[in-house]
Order: sequence, then C-alpha cells, then structure tokens
Amino acid sequence: MNHPLRRVRNPFIRVGLLTAIIIASIPTLAFSEVVQTAVVATVAADYSSGAHSIISVDPVGGPRTVENDLLPTISDIMVAAYENYFYRIARYQSDSITKFDIAAPDTPVYQYSVLDSGETGSANPHAMIFLNDQKAYVLRYGKTKAWIVNPSAASEAEFKIGELDLSSYADFDDIPEMDNGIIVDGVLYICIQRLDRSGFPWGQPNTAYVALFDTATDTEIDTGVANTDGVKGIPLPIKNPGAIQYLAANDTIYLQGAGSLFSTPPVYSGGIITIDPSNYDTALLVDDGDASSHPYGNISGMAIVSADKGYFIGYAGWGDNTVYGFSPTTGAVGGPVHADLTGKNIAGMQSGAYADQNGMLWICNQTDAEVTVLDTSDDTIDEKISTNLNPIMVAFTTEGTAGSGSGGGGSSSTCFIDTAVFGFFSK
Repeated sequence: MNHPLRRVRNPFIRVGLLTAIIIASIPTLAFSEVVQTAVVATVAADYSSGAHSIISVDPVGGPRTVENDLLPTISDIMVAAYENYFYRIARYQSDSITKFDIAAPDTPVYQYSVLDSGETGSANPHAMIFLNDQKAYVLRYGKTKAWIVNPSAASEAEFKIGELDLSSYADFDDIPEMDNGIIVDGVLYICIQRLDRSGFPWGQPNTAYVALFDTATDTEIDTGVANTDGVKGIPLPIKNPGAIQYLAANDTIYLQGAGSLFSTPPVYSGGIITIDPSNYDTALLVDDGDASSHPYGNISGMAIVSADKGYFIGYAGWGDNTVYGFSPTTGAVGGPVHADLTGKNIAGMQSGAYADQNGMLWICNQTDAEVTVLDTSDDTIDEKISTNLNPIMVAFTTEGTAGSGSGGGGSSSTCFIDTAVFGFFSK
C-alpha cells in the first residue's frame, strides 16, 4: 500500500502534527511483529493414520511450543499455507482439501473435494500453489488437468474457478504426473514427472518437463525450447523432479530430481539443476553420479537458503539418508552437515525445505519422530521437537507483516518430504 507519509502534501507541516497523522493513519498491523507458526503433517510409523502438529517458530534456542496429533486422519496427507490459513491436502483416494485458521488449528473452516462431479479415479492432489487469497492452483497428480481454485470460497460450488490442461505431457500411462510448482514474476512453473506407471509399483521416469503458465491469463507459455515430445515446456536434464525453489538474490530457479531410486539397481538420472527464468536455459549443478560412482546416493530433497548455502538429501537406501551442504553458486558439495542428520530416515523431495524467518531450517527426522531445527549460520542444531507421529512435511503460516496493513503471505515447504519414498503409496 502507499505509505501514509506520501499523502501529506504540505511540506511545512509541523513534526508533531505529522507524527499524529502517521499514528492515526497507519493500521495497527503496520507496526506488529511478524509471527510464524509451523504446521507439520505427520504419519504413523505403519502408515495407518496421520494428523498434524502446530509448533511455534519462536523463540530461537527454544523451547518452542507444540501441539501434536491434531484432527487424526489418513496417512497420505500434505500441508500448504498462505497468510494465517493452512490447508491439509488428502491425497490418493481421499481427494480433498481442508482449510484451517491457525487460530483454531483443529477446527476446519471447510473441506472441499478436488474431483469433478462424476469424475472417476483418484485426483491424488500433490500441491497447492498460491497466487493470492483468491486464486491458487491445485496440482492433481492422478489427472491431466490442474484446478484453479479460490482458497477463500464460501461454498464448494465456488471453489473451482478454472482448469489448466496438461494432457499434452502425458506419457504411456496417459497421465503427466504434475507434482509441484512455484510462481515467479506472474508465471506458474509446474514440475511434470512423466513416470510410466505401467510398471507399477514404482514407475520408470521418462523425460521430465517444467510447464509454464501466465497467471494473468492462465494460458500456457511456449518456451520455444526444442524437445522430442512436441510440448511447450522446458525439457529437463534430470528425471523424477520434486523440489523446486526460486532464489531472488540471483534470479535463479533450482530444481531437484531423484532419478529412479527404487529400480534394482537404482538409476542415477537425477541431481540438482538451475533454470534461468529469462531465457529458460538449464544447467546441471549437482550430479547424483552413475552406477559406478554415486557418493551421495540418489538426491531426494533440496533446500536453498542463499546463493552461498544450500542443502540436499542423499538417499542411500530406505531409512539411510543424510543431509549434505552444497554451494548453489558453484555446485561444490561439502560433507554431511551434522552427525544427527546422517544415516537417518529423513523425508525429502516434493517442494523442498525452506528456512523460517529466523534463518532456521526445519528437517523431518522420521527415525526419531521429531523435527530437527538447524541453524543455517553454522549448521548447529537449535532444537529437536518431538511430533509423536513421524513428521513428513512442514508449512509456515504468517500473521502480521511489518510495514503493511494486511497479513503477509505464508510459505509452504516440504520438510524434505520424499514423494519417491513416502509418496509411492499414492502413485
């Protein structure tokens, strides 16, 4: 919004009067502290049930407050957040989105289906990407069309407001497998995995793409990048993409791919790449290796903190995962960041992990049923927080925005959730 000072036209106004005008004109939230709260999707060790936990982001150093086992449900869930609301996404064969206000985290505001009337088969929603509080995109992994929705809809009939057709990206199983996405400068980037699931249960990854849509018109952008499938998107030099993140500091999109980690033996066709949003050029930044040399295993998760610091998950096998540090500028990989994050069952993939407003990285340690809060300034552990059930994903709600009269946008972040690991139950 325009700052109230800009409305004062008289240059000779007295300071005392100016101060009174400022105090009277600026909404209370303009001076309020930004408050973040972590919403953690959790799942029972035997995948028989799920729930969510609510954890305060502050204070640094702890102890943070926590509420566990809220509103028990199925195990195949994810979470997303925008401003003071969070959304629990029920995936395979549940096909619904439930909205909550962080002020009442166990009381649904609504629950709406993501299936059209008469539509058969599971939509299997994998992500909800927010443009604003009136428009978001639901990526339906099991269908060819993404939904455009109104997150503030007062009724289910008002929830769906449009569609994006991704059928041109479908492969041999007739499904494109839209998994995750981000919005950068008014453009929606959607990760298309293109897993051929005719070889159930794991599926073999074909050439993956990122499809681009103009969020003002919801029309697909023709990137003009050459490919062999006759589609408009960006072909990727890695397969099975999951985590995607934009870093404004260097105007770069980062994308992680897991390759085929459930093949026998695993296929190392993943890694971390960069995408230049100005010309759609891609470059391999971190290679996961090959059959003879794969020092980290498959790369199953990613988090970019700054142009100098990033993290990824090395998947050496079920329950044997390690967090590594790397440079998002050079691609140079360091060693494991902490002994307590080595050889653990650490979730990964999908939308990656994001630092909270304090520069802390929230990591889901399923071996110990806890969230590990890592101080990214020195890679020390700030606090370990028990979630009772195993944590699989984190989203941050945000209340109050300094310098603004309205709540700021929340951020959803997969806390190293590995859809290739956890999500195989829904593919």
